[in-house]
Amino acid sequence: MLHTAQRLRQALLRRCGGAPVVLPVAVVLHALVVALVDQVVVHQSLAVLPSCLTAGWFWWTVGLMALFTGLLTFFTRTILPGAILTAVAPTIMVFSSYFKALITSVPLTVQDFLLLGQLGDITQLNASSLHFSPLSLGCILFLVLWLVAVCLLLYPVRLERKASLWAGAGCVAAVALVYGVAANALIFTPMGVSTDQKLSQATVNRETGVLLGLWRGALNQVHMALNEGDTSPEELERAAQKAVELASQEEDTKVAQQPNVILILSESFFDVTRLPGVTFDGDPLETFHNLQQEGVSGTFYTRSLGYGTCNIELEILTGMNTGLLWGEDLYNMAPQVFSRLPSVPSVLRDSGYSTEMVHMYDDSIYKRTPMFEAMGFEKTYFQDDFAAIDPQAADEAYLEGQREGSFYSDAYLSKLLIDLYEDGKGEGPQFLYGISMENHAPYDKKKYDAQELTVAFQSDLKGQAQEMFQAVVQGTHDASEALGQLTDYFRDQAEPTVIVFFGDHRPGVGLTDGGTVYSKLGLCSSDYSRWSTQEMKELYSTDYLIWSNDPAYLPGQPGERVDRGSNYLGVDLLNLAGVEKPVYWKLLQNLSHTRLNDTWVYSLAQDGTLTYKHPTTGGDGEKLDLLSTLLDDTLYGDQVATPVLRERGIK
Repeated sequence: MLHTAQRLRQALLRRCGGAPVVLPVAVVLHALVVALVDQVVVHQSLAVLPSCLTAGWFWWTVGLMALFTGLLTFFTRTILPGAILTAVAPTIMVFSSYFKALITSVPLTVQDFLLLGQLGDITQLNASSLHFSPLSLGCILFLVLWLVAVCLLLYPVRLERKASLWAGAGCVAAVALVYGVAANALIFTPMGVSTDQKLSQATVNRETGVLLGLWRGALNQVHMALNEGDTSPEELERAAQKAVELASQEEDTKVAQQPNVILILSESFFDVTRLPGVTFDGDPLETFHNLQQEGVSGTFYTRSLGYGTCNIELEILTGMNTGLLWGEDLYNMAPQVFSRLPSVPSVLRDSGYSTEMVHMYDDSIYKRTPMFEAMGFEKTYFQDDFAAIDPQAADEAYLEGQREGSFYSDAYLSKLLIDLYEDGKGEGPQFLYGISMENHAPYDKKKYDAQELTVAFQSDLKGQAQEMFQAVVQGTHDASEALGQLTDYFRDQAEPTVIVFFGDHRPGVGLTDGGTVYSKLGLCSSDYSRWSTQEMKELYSTDYLIWSNDPAYLPGQPGERVDRGSNYLGVDLLNLAGVEKPVYWKLLQNLSHTRLNDTWVYSLAQDGTLTYKHPTTGGDGEKLDLLSTLLDDTLYGDQVATPVLRERGIK
């Protein structure tokens, strides 16, 4: 084989003008091949290749990859490192984006690279959806064979040292100038995704593809860093005055006695009985449906699908709308950022509440503890801390018995919340926040033992889709029953207590064949990039319930349905507690009269108006722009207006 490769190499060099011609052409050809393979991975189809060859963004991607291949090739004077690195790294990124989008409908972002240290935990939690299709395996095999061929044929081919260094320097200069300094004008502005815009990665990728989209994301972060805090002090003072003006139009809720407030984030909970094409033997959510008649409930519009619990809870507890920020993730911010604005826990703590949080897993992925402490939680508990709440948890056998499926059960979360309440009973109002895990991925036939499965259903789902859905409906059923255990306990308590229960997002149920359980049920296309805003709205929604042992504390009549969104649920929490709200939360309350949720991928008004992007004109547009300016100042600027947002007593 080596002898054959040598003969081919010599013939190629002799007939094509030698290394000065062969090597640059090989670099460009390599970039083209890798870019084409990556497109097949993204779309899981060979049919996309002709359209790629006529798309401008594709050739910009090829150019970027060729320059990186070239600079490595020319500086090292061999094609091996450049070819291997620019084949492996982009393909890993493309597969990561594909699997993330399959599970969550959101592609890979620049911020995701900050979670590399938690990659093992993330992979373990989503293992059931990480299956390579035959086409994906074929792409990997083809790429391996291509790399072997390139390395065997061209590894000894090199330019003269001086010429090679100049060629490498030229590649560096081209990357810096074309894909750096001039990238916005040459590439991204003509595509409608200029780097000075706040756009979701999904929006960008529709115009740029995955790899060029990630490059644009990196440039967007550079733009943010260079321009943070560029709003003048005078403009910020005017913004603060406008915030006070809007806040003065809002009232605080009055209560006879400050109630205990229990917030429950129910992992991947939503009303599965509303899905098309599925019938159940009985009502799997009977308890939840009965409690809806006693409380206020409705659709809960959220910011993501299948992942990102920490972003959702941070958005609720801080009021920071990520759809208005430069990045899509809050959990990557420095913990001290969360003490700059009055968060829900800090406002409640300052109003006499004790504030405690319990999470049914460990703190390995999002590192919540410093963020939650900065927000005002006095105590945080994870699975290694359960014995501090429930002394029996020191017994391993006892603790193992609290599992249901792959994780500690929702029923055990209810017990822990009751234990926390009992520990602080009579010492003042309590704010307890519980985060469940039972209905978390992986969703597969191994999640629950046969004796744990109590929900039967009929549908046209087969194989992996049927197994996944079985796990999901069992998890939602158990969440419903656990909520019933909690409400049954508090019915008999004299202290007024309000329970706010919501699903953080729908589960990510991607299938090996590239579709999802949702696409199999006819809810959407298997290609998330083709989803309409209506499909986004549907799939980015769950259910919520506000229940109280005293109906006087409900925000409406028992049985009433009122839709809510993650942007403004924090306002409801403060109103339920009857505390005095700072300017910041009154501004959000003012917005909540006309807005339901404004995310990176859809915007929904209270009147049902649905758009792909949030409004930029009119009353709502002006208020959202005001909030964006104030958040930019708080998070990225000098906090000129931030002290005003913390003020209370505005009339």
